[in-house]
Amino acid sequence: MLVLSALPAEADAVLCHTALDPDPVVVADRRHFYRGSIAGTRVIVAMTGIGLVNAGEATAAAFARFPRGGSDAIGAVVFSGVAGGAGRTRIADVAVPARWTLDHGETFRPVDPGMLATAERLSVALDGAIGRIDLRRRPRVVVGGDGCSWDNNNGVAFPCIPNGGDVFGCQPRTVPDRSLRYTGNFRQAAGRWLRSALISNLHLVSTSDPAFEATDMETAAAQAVADAHGVPFLGIRGITDGPGDPLHLPGFPFQFFCYKGIAATNVARVTAAFLESWPGV
Repeated sequence: MLVLSALPAEADAVLCHTALDPDPVVVADRRHFYRGSIAGTRVIVAMTGIGLVNAGEATAAAFARFPRGGSDAIGAVVFSGVAGGAGRTRIADVAVPARWTLDHGETFRPVDPGMLATAERLSVALDGAIGRIDLRRRPRVVVGGDGCSWDNNNGVAFPCIPNGGDVFGCQPRTVPDRSLRYTGNFRQAAGRWLRSALISNLHLVSTSDPAFEATDMETAAAQAVADAHGVPFLGIRGITDGPGDPLHLPGFPFQFFCYKGIAATNVARVTAAFLESWPGV
């Protein structure tokens, strides 16, 4: 199972559930992959970086490095990360949409039906408080409905920032090969992104859309690559912004930075429970 996350915070939450191999690190195309197991399922954990281009390139790099027929061949893909919510989802819920769109709903790709059926049977206790903030409800897993992936990056890769923290950083903080000198895609992507996408990213747009249970910047791009390889795919997303905010913050990005921790914790918990329950390919 290839388990993808976009941000260091998301990947670290997944790695909390991962028993890494004695020699877990594989480097390919400047990207770092971590072999291990979650709930008895063999996994390759990787951080894609932010945005559609990074997600597609990272997923393609994984399939190139772990090809079909090899001992570490990828049998399925799960994207475990955070997202904006609406429709049936509220902050700290976990959404598992039945299909994803890259074009705001003009076309959709369905997820693997067997993986979705496994998600429907999950019973997972999710956190309902973060520090002194009590959501005053128990978050839930919402299976089905639609997910949407888009970004403001104008078809270029978003650059990570070396040592840039748990959102913009280039590596998860808990990996064994973490290095202060690792620059990820910064040198390759920064100049082009500044020329082509900086201005568009200054226009903040809500990531919540009532037409979708989850709205993010990566899942559907990763799914397109998995589908091209004929490999089962499922997107699992914890909700950071949207309805259900007891503080009544003014939407994205304020809600995102407030609730990303609980959303990442909850989605990783659901991902681990899914891997424990899924019978495999």
